[in-house]
Amino acid sequence: MVLVISLLSWLSFLSGSCKTTTEAKVIYIPPSYYGCIAVSVDALLGTYFGRNGNLLIAEKTYNGQIFVFYSARVVASMLVDENTLNYSRAQCIAMQPGAVGKLKVGDIIDIVGINQGPLPEAEGKPLSEWFDSNGMLAVFGVNGWLYFTDCIFIPSGSVQLPAPGGAVFARLY
Repeated sequence: MVLVISLLSWLSFLSGSCKTTTEAKVIYIPPSYYGCIAVSVDALLGTYFGRNGNLLIAEKTYNGQIFVFYSARVVASMLVDENTLNYSRAQCIAMQPGAVGKLKVGDIIDIVGINQGPLPEAEGKPLSEWFDSNGMLAVFGVNGWLYFTDCIFIPSGSVQLPAPGGAVFARLY
């Protein structure tokens, strides 16, 4: 018995002196984000600004929804400030203050955030100048942007989003 106790003490001494300095960084993902919808920025933009898009219907359908964009390679021009990332024509505001500042050029990330709809202006003009009263695009070729809040940036493919059985993106037309 004494031999077993002294062996266990010796093993616990060894295990305590062999600490590693690598820490696993766990990214908090709100539970509601597992029900996100996978989409490309271009497909979502098309529902608002495309030839067959309709601003009013797109806002009712997609504003407030959580979306994920897969495999975004970070380039310097995307990093606006510590809290803002521009991906394609989507402006993404981080959930965690300073999260964008931790991204590195070359990182490949999945971006998950809440769609707030188009930015209020497109090409320097208010949206009301681009759309008719029925929400149909009056002038084609508008380069509008979408605005996302509460965004998280996770290493691409590290979390299965959306969770199995989640919603899928369907165009309105």
